[in-house]
Amino acid sequence: MKRLLIVLSVFALGLTACDSKTAATGKDGAQASADGESPRKTGMKLKNASDSISYAIGADYGRYLKNAKETMGGDLNDKVVLKAIREAMEDRSTLTQQEGFAFMQEYFTVIVPERNRKAGEEYLAKVAEQPNVQKTESGLLYEILVPGSDKKATSLKDEVRVKYRGYLKDGRDFDNNYEKPDTARFALNRVVKGWGEGLQLVGEGGKIKLYIPSELGYGMMGRRGTIIGPNEPLVFEVDVIEVIPAEPAEPETDATASAKK
Repeated sequence: MKRLLIVLSVFALGLTACDSKTAATGKDGAQASADGESPRKTGMKLKNASDSISYAIGADYGRYLKNAKETMGGDLNDKVVLKAIREAMEDRSTLTQQEGFAFMQEYFTVIVPERNRKAGEEYLAKVAEQPNVQKTESGLLYEILVPGSDKKATSLKDEVRVKYRGYLKDGRDFDNNYEKPDTARFALNRVVKGWGEGLQLVGEGGKIKLYIPSELGYGMMGRRGTIIGPNEPLVFEVDVIEVIPAEPAEPETDATASAKK
């Protein structure tokens, strides 16, 4: 949201190119790939510093818009974006800067959250109709794929070692531990509410599928810097490799009690 509110600042956009992932730049300003080979090029000739900085700013803006389109989907119309850029540069915009900012604020704080809320409710309602899906009092939907052993997490203070995949209702992954060599370890009070609740429903060695309503996930705010938008339901498939019970609290001694006074 903040980035969009300064989207017209060319200098700020240019700075985003200067990070640790930027590869070496050749004489013509083209970015070299990690293996030293040049990526596919457009054929544009960058003859001087003016060409290079202009291209760099445009390319950085284009990468930003590409990421925005992945999040906004069909709402981002390339042709309108390019037309608006040209008109703004020529001081003949249809919207004033204040009007544009006001609409962007409404879009991200009202339109998108409400649209996601309705779509999420419809999605979860269909999931709830599936024969093996169960629902808890909190609204969490889950399906036990493999029950596992009788050893389960019984408290949010317990930890689990898992392999998992997290994705949105449209199937896009936002996290996938199955692609990594190691397992992940979490305390159940350090994750979203739906995940912590769900992992108490399956035993060690088991597998569970969770359908987490947004209010048990990241809620109205979504998760900044990811594809998880406001009011997005989350889906997880989790293999429970190990359940690690929390250490029992030490009984309070007379000395400890006295020290608290």
